[in-house]
Amino acid sequence: MKNIRIVILSLISLFTLQTQAKDGYSITIKITGLSKEKVLLGYYYGDKQYVRDSAITDATGKVVFKGKDAIEGGIYLLANAQKSLLFDFVLSESEFTLETDTIDMIGNMVVKNSPENTAFFNYSKFTNKAGREAYKLEEKIKEATELKDTTSASRYKAELRKIEERVSDYRKKAIAETPNMLISKIFKMMQDIVIPDPPALPGGGIDSMFQYNYYREHYFDNFDFSDDRIVRTPIFHPKLQNYILKVTPQIPDSINNAADFVVNKALKSKEISKWCIYWITNYYETSQFMGMDAVFVHMALKYYNNKAITYWVDETLRYKIVDRAKTLEFNLLGKKAANLTLPDTASNYQSLYNIKADYTVVVFWDATCGRCKEEIPKLMELYADQNKNVKVKTAKKLDVYAVSLTVDPKTWKDYIRSQKIPWTNVHDPNHESNFRKLYDVYSTPVVYLLGKDKKIIAKRLSIEQVKDMIEKGITE
Repeated sequence: MKNIRIVILSLISLFTLQTQAKDGYSITIKITGLSKEKVLLGYYYGDKQYVRDSAITDATGKVVFKGKDAIEGGIYLLANAQKSLLFDFVLSESEFTLETDTIDMIGNMVVKNSPENTAFFNYSKFTNKAGREAYKLEEKIKEATELKDTTSASRYKAELRKIEERVSDYRKKAIAETPNMLISKIFKMMQDIVIPDPPALPGGGIDSMFQYNYYREHYFDNFDFSDDRIVRTPIFHPKLQNYILKVTPQIPDSINNAADFVVNKALKSKEISKWCIYWITNYYETSQFMGMDAVFVHMALKYYNNKAITYWVDETLRYKIVDRAKTLEFNLLGKKAANLTLPDTASNYQSLYNIKADYTVVVFWDATCGRCKEEIPKLMELYADQNKNVKVKTAKKLDVYAVSLTVDPKTWKDYIRSQKIPWTNVHDPNHESNFRKLYDVYSTPVVYLLGKDKKIIAKRLSIEQVKDMIEKGITE
């Protein structure tokens, strides 16, 4: 038995789906040889499995899962108390029976009142048999290869290809004969897109990007986005993830376009669009790669800010998501940093935009912060090194605009004086600049690197990272 990850249903209570089975449900399962055992009824959703219900089998191995309300359709699973998978099955009809035994749960499965499960287990039995045949051939191929018996190895490989063709033909037949069954829709999602040869260009040659663009644009041709059930299968999410993370270049603008492309298709189903919006937003909101917060901002402002689309979101949560996105919108990579005009140690106002340098570091720090006391000396060393060959004082390669969060102004000034910090030092004692929101400052130190035009090159850096980016000449 393979281990599966099972998450308590309450963790995703917001994702309750509309049903495919009407007017309540009654699922009878009998497993001879599994008496007086706890079993879990679970289901696939997105990239995880969740527990729906649990029960104890009777002396004959029988258990009934039932409810007055409708239950959502999709691929469900039965697991034991140790959360090991017993078998998967289809939930589409509202009342049916599955009977088997512990000797061979798939091979001895008998289905009653469920054409969907009849088709599902017929395929499972077929592939189990094909899998056993394929395994024997793979062992023979391995043995023949070790003996350098190329003739036998070639024969076994040809036999293996025939098995693969039989499985492929089985799926194609199901798609053609029972297109509305969930198993057939799963088979169709598994099919690769057939990519045509690129057409000749008018001036000769071919478009080298044609096949990639065709694949990207037709990637979801085999998906029935009108059927809520497909999101509750183990196939949908890996395909979605592959499209967003592999097919799409990991550049915010490209990802945003791909996300819109997916969501536009998924809006045919409230449940599928719900998962797509949730997963893409959450993935990039928690990304460890700099700049990917632009995707989170896009998703939050376009979709979470639209109550009609993200109808399932609690209003308190919606406000927090959108507010967070609006904060990050000010400081996305490539945007011009917000100007700050704040008083220095002599109470003279200094503007960030008045600094003239190839690179400007904006650092938010606190004179009592231990990490800041480690980073500021490093920044001073970098500042001196980058400007050592500068002959004109106003033509620095690197300058610094340091914003203090130190509570006591005297402590701040004393530290500057004792350390002989040479750059522009300012603070905001009257809370007039809103720098915390503009630069998303909620801890110290926070370091931004700006270009000559004051556009944000990078943010939340260590001084070592600042040094590396400057030395590599990165300007955007």
